[in-house]
Amino acid sequence: MKKIIDRILEEIIENFKEYENLISLTLVGSFANPDKKLENFNDVDLVFILKKITEKDIKKLKKLGKDLKKKYSNTQIGITYTLKIGPIKILSKKPKTIMLHFLVYSKKEYTKYESALTRFSFQHYKPLIGKSLKETNRIKQIKKKDLFNEIDGIPTMRKWIKTRIAEYIEPTEEGIKIKSIKLTSKQYIETICYSVLRLASNMVRLRGSFVDIDKKMCEEFAKIYQIELKEFPKEILKLKRKIRKGEKLSTNKITELKNKALKFINQCEDFLSKV
Repeated sequence: MKKIIDRILEEIIENFKEYENLISLTLVGSFANPDKKLENFNDVDLVFILKKITEKDIKKLKKLGKDLKKKYSNTQIGITYTLKIGPIKILSKKPKTIMLHFLVYSKKEYTKYESALTRFSFQHYKPLIGKSLKETNRIKQIKKKDLFNEIDGIPTMRKWIKTRIAEYIEPTEEGIKIKSIKLTSKQYIETICYSVLRLASNMVRLRGSFVDIDKKMCEEFAKIYQIELKEFPKEILKLKRKIRKGEKLSTNKITELKNKALKFINQCEDFLSKV
């Protein structure tokens, strides 16, 4: 399946390598790591920075997504795609899924709708085409106040987990639209895992270095931040892998997970308020 992803990326590059409206195309997240192991669900995140989002761009990306889905889906693997930016997971009906996540912005909208935390993370990946995201919008270092932003900071993570409702943005030919989504059980568990691991990684990055969301990051977090739930990110990383392999949680287990995640967020917030 990894070879399929490589071929899909080659086709995307071929489609956009001479595209006049494109400033930058970057593969971000776990699949930028060539050693990434495949799971039942695989989210391939691609950041497109355009001069301006037009109807032509939206149609081109939707057609590309449909064409790749038709070409590469088979009895074992289903290709899905979305232009919605947020905690969106679109599963196929096949045993394994590759979701192409097209994260589309104009240069101005990138700084408006993505937090400094996300932009700091994204700028560490090499571009597939065009300028690097560091050239597009450089974040020298994240600051404590960034962890409390209203896009994906601590208050927003807490709201996602308490309400089971998340906002996402969708690029359209009329501009960016902000919508709300009621999270399904699978989406809710993914959102809890995302929130805990993202908060832990952001707190490690607060020390000045970029770290991937992996076992090493979880161990570093536990060394730096002496809170009661310092090992919780490592537990969540293991749980996320089990969930991606098909393990299901009972309603009681989801409630336990929710409460522990909220406690973890509160402990992190308390720690940050004292430094």
